[in-house]
Amino acid sequence: MTETRTTDARTTDTRTADTRTADTEELPVVAAPPAPVVTVNGVPQPWDAGLTVATVVQGLLSDAATAPAGCAAGTPTGVAAALDDAIVPRGLWADTPVPAGARLEVVTAVQGG
Repeated sequence: MTETRTTDARTTDTRTADTRTADTEELPVVAAPPAPVVTVNGVPQPWDAGLTVATVVQGLLSDAATAPAGCAAGTPTGVAAALDDAIVPRGLWADTPVPAGARLEVVTAVQGG
C-alpha cells in the first residue's frame, strides 16, 4: 500500500505504508497450561503436590457440607477410598499420593435396608 502525504506546500512524501502495526498486528494466542486437578467424588478439585488419600478424606470429613452421607464430620469410620478404581487400604492412606489428573472416590457404609 502506498501512502502519499503532503508535509508542506512544497514537499510531497511518498512511502510504502506497512499495514501491520503494533496496534493492529494479530499476535499468536498462547494458552497457559491448565491448572492440575484431581476429581474427588466426581467434582474437580485443585491439585497439590503433597496431596495424599488421607488429606483428601480428612478434608471431606472436616466439613459437614461435603462429608459423605451417613458419616459424622471428622469421624472416618465406615469410610473407603478408591484411587483410579483401585481400593486403597486405610493403613496406606497417609502414604498414598494422589497424582494430578487422578480420580478419587470416597464412600461410606450406610446401614439400613
